[in-house]
Amino acid sequence: MNNSNNTVEINGSSKIVSDYFEICIHNILFQRKIYSRDQFKVIRKFGLNVVYSNNPEIVNYIKLIIKQLNNWIFNQSINWLTLLIVSKEDDSITEKWMFHIDINNNNYNDNTNTTTTTTIKPLETIQLEIQSIIKQISSSITFLPVLTTPQTFKILVHTIGDIKSNNNWDDAKFFKEIDENESESVEYNNLTTNNHKISTYVTYKTID
Repeated sequence: MNNSNNTVEINGSSKIVSDYFEICIHNILFQRKIYSRDQFKVIRKFGLNVVYSNNPEIVNYIKLIIKQLNNWIFNQSINWLTLLIVSKEDDSITEKWMFHIDINNNNYNDNTNTTTTTTIKPLETIQLEIQSIIKQISSSITFLPVLTTPQTFKILVHTIGDIKSNNNWDDAKFFKEIDENESESVEYNNLTTNNHKISTYVTYKTID
């Protein structure tokens, strides 16, 4: 595989993954009613109508993170992204939406100019996988507990090595973890590109 072509493919894969994260975050904030419904609009992405915040502060905050994520994903500097839903009352974690990023090292390490027999995954197939996961997340309201107290959110990134983040990022603070004896976890379908595999999970606090 030509080295320059491989770089383009990896960059494209990184953009797809970071865009997937962005849409998932907005969708989760909407579905879990972290903000009122009038603070969201409908846009077209991945061949699907999806919800997207119209609150400039929220949009800018998420875009700042996604921009940095795209670089870290391309440079193999990240392995987890976690969206925390946190109680405003006591800083306890109500839900943890986790995205694990697995790298296809065979493609990243391809430094030869020889022809490869690796099948390129069509964009249409990738979009269908994304559509399926977004629909799964949207349907999660059928089993996730109703959030009856005010909640906020926090995005955490688990990087590899000593990575400097943007100065506008908030430093991670302590949040009260979910008791594993009072929680349930659900795994969603995987998203795979030619260079990445994304596993999506939610762990939530059960309510008696």
